[in-house]
Amino acid sequence: MKAHAAKPTRPRTLVAALRHARKALCCRVRALMAAPDAELVHAFAPLVAEVEAGFRHEELIRGTLGYERLREQRAENAVVLSALHRVMPQVEAGDAVLGRTVLDALLDVLDLHRLSTGVALAVAVQPPPLRVRGSAARITQRVGMRARHPR
Repeated sequence: MKAHAAKPTRPRTLVAALRHARKALCCRVRALMAAPDAELVHAFAPLVAEVEAGFRHEELIRGTLGYERLREQRAENAVVLSALHRVMPQVEAGDAVLGRTVLDALLDVLDLHRLSTGVALAVAVQPPPLRVRGSAARITQRVGMRARHPR
């Protein structure tokens, strides 16, 4: 059963919010990768929680926009979150190298998501065809007819 999303009144604003949230998350991951080992170990679990919240936010926006690959995106997000949770005990125990390796892979996945969803979201945000009613439409039709059928 396919969920029907309500037509957003400002889809471009939603897409901008999606991009902003993703960019902020990537900046946070990069900053943590550059941090000293002790800081990375201490901040890894809160970052995983931030990634979870970010994914939920993105899924909500994509659902609102009627994103067709939402189910696949959720499955990919689940794999990423599973990997982060799987290594969390080792990173919290002091394995900063593993933490950096996983964060580097996370950045690659986030970049891949950005590229693959960018096109799909751009298509979802296409403005509807212009509809003209009343006398303006009749005038436009007459002008078009004159151009095609010169007297």
